[in-house]
Amino acid sequence: MDPAVDRLVTAYRDLVQPRMRLLPMYNPELKVEAVSFKIHEGRPCGVLLTPWFMNLVLLPAEHDEWSGMAPGENLRVTFPAGDYLCMLSMPEGIPPHLSLPLFNSVEGFVDQDTACRVAEEIMQRLYVQTDDPTQATPVDAELNKSGLKRRLSRRAMLMGLLPPGDDKK
Repeated sequence: MDPAVDRLVTAYRDLVQPRMRLLPMYNPELKVEAVSFKIHEGRPCGVLLTPWFMNLVLLPAEHDEWSGMAPGENLRVTFPAGDYLCMLSMPEGIPPHLSLPLFNSVEGFVDQDTACRVAEEIMQRLYVQTDDPTQATPVDAELNKSGLKRRLSRRAMLMGLLPPGDDKK
């Protein structure tokens, strides 16, 4: 595995996880793991699974200069499935990275294997060409095409899922 990915996993496991164990959303069945990382536009990209969240993560490429960006600032990243706004994360003691929340809570995952399979499926779907890859806001584009009354979450769009009840509207 890429040394930068190893550093990210080690930092979340050793620095953040001990502080998160007491939160109600902490899932003790899960552990910190990097899933399906590969190089995308020169950046290591994959899913960071933790016992409290699942995020798409991109680490900086050699040419990236993120020092002028503020934590929380967004950067548009293009995948075959569309363009996504990823937020710059710079937690203390953790390498700077871009992140896109997929699951804000992982309480519903029964085990590590299930969570990893979902993360792998998300990564596969990111690399499936869409009808309009230049669409700046793929979530809104999917909403417009579907006729749904409310926005789809990024997670729902990537997973091909509809929010409960929307399939009947």
